Amino acid sequence: MNKNAPDFPSLVKAALDHLDEGFMLVDGDDRISLWNQAFLEMLDLPPALLEEGASIMRFVRMLADRGDYGPGDPAVLAEQIGAGIRSREPARGERQMANGRIIAAQWIPMADGHFLFRLTNVTAERTASRFKDELIATVSHELRTPLTVISGALSLLRAGVGGQTETGATELIDVAHKNSERLTRLVNDLLDIDKLQSGTLDFTFEPLDIGSLLAASLEQIQPYAEELGIAIDLELADRPAIAEVDRSRLLQVMNNLLSNAVKFSVSGSRVRVQLKPNASGVRISVIDEGRGMSPEFRRRLFTRFAQENRASERGQAGTGLGLAICKNIIDRHNGQIHVDTQEGVGSIFHVDLPYNQGAISLE
Repeated sequence: MNKNAPDFPSLVKAALDHLDEGFMLVDGDDRISLWNQAFLEMLDLPPALLEEGASIMRFVRMLADRGDYGPGDPAVLAEQIGAGIRSREPARGERQMANGRIIAAQWIPMADGHFLFRLTNVTAERTASRFKDELIATVSHELRTPLTVISGALSLLRAGVGGQTETGATELIDVAHKNSERLTRLVNDLLDIDKLQSGTLDFTFEPLDIGSLLAASLEQIQPYAEELGIAIDLELADRPAIAEVDRSRLLQVMNNLLSNAVKFSVSGSRVRVQLKPNASGVRISVIDEGRGMSPEFRRRLFTRFAQENRASERGQAGTGLGLAICKNIIDRHNGQIHVDTQEGVGSIFHVDLPYNQGAISLE
């Protein structure tokens, strides 16, 4: 055996010190066994604080005292964190530290009661995301007013205000008006998603007959469906389903789901809308016989700007924001939205509104 070869723990420590992520290993007695340099640097910790064999609670109390766990009594905060550590339950979270860094943390239980803390510095990613969101919101606000003026002027020209126009000019005006409306929808969607994610979009909840709301949505989408040769069936329950919802926002969700179902359906097929009260809430289902979705697209379906190249056949490419807005609106209703889909068969979107949001069971 080579007596000059480094021992295995030292080799592991040296390897960990070359990683960008921070790691700390805690043993079954809640004492620190191992850590790397990135862990110290991310948290601005003095090396002496993490002596091998030192209590993890000494480390936790130090972070609480300097404000890393937010406002409140440091002793209480430290005890709460300590209870989580002692439970040995896996967990993850994200927090802005007192030094301004945004750290994503993961607690990973291991064999023999050991516990691994894993830290990732996500400050750059979160800062870039915030700047992007602020830029989108600012640009959207600046575009809204001139777009409204342009769209209004084009509407007047289409209506003949200002005199008759030649056929070729009328066609150009129609194209310009159609695209100005598309840009307006994009701007409105951007503003909606910004307000939803920042929590500044107002909601007014009131008890409503969900069946009547679905009928109103169908009435609005019906002309579009007829244009594409799609029939829409509304299947209501035997009894009314009353839920406390924001009418305009839930109508926005249903219009989006219905227009998507029509857009991606084959001419001559049917779209079904079902309403089923159950023991725990109200379920709305929108069922189409379209092309369905790929597994890859389904995974990112409710994220911003998610699009699949399916709308090009009818020239109906959207903003890629509609379903992200739907999910945020349903989240604000304490509900859930999900999809069952199969390529070549179709998709079923389910919206579940729980009774504890205000739904009134009439059993």
